[in-house]
Amino acid sequence: MNTKINRKELIGAKAALKDEWMRKQLTIEITTAEGGRYVDNVTKRKIKEYSLSSQNRRKFLMYCIRAHLESGYLSVPELIKLIGISRAGAETMIKECKEANWIVIKRCKRNQRHIQASNITVETYRDYCDWLWSIINKAEMRNISASINEIEKIERSLS
Repeated sequence: MNTKINRKELIGAKAALKDEWMRKQLTIEITTAEGGRYVDNVTKRKIKEYSLSSQNRRKFLMYCIRAHLESGYLSVPELIKLIGISRAGAETMIKECKEANWIVIKRCKRNQRHIQASNITVETYRDYCDWLWSIINKAEMRNISASINEIEKIERSLS
């Protein structure tokens, strides 16, 4: 039995696996961008729609959610810098999300506002992550990724 590995076949197999991974990733991203996840809770649906309405709103909520998960708060200047928006843009999002009870605002000693996501916003993102995990798992992307990794190990061992 000939165990000699043909480098061209290895490269071709890796390229085919990466193309398949890319197709599946595109399907997931398109499904996400089109709002393919149905949300029956009215409040959570509004949070979803808000976050999908613009890249800046999505980033705003994601940073607020991360602050909540890390048991911290972000100042308004930090949010402005992270998102890359104007103060007026930040103030609009803060006002909209505060009125909807999607964020929590805490004031420090100097009366500066510090912000994190409210529990309902975090729950909404958790639901999204559960949905996303499900479609990624069904797409078997982990298996494709593991196969690519194994091919790359073989390639390194042949060098």
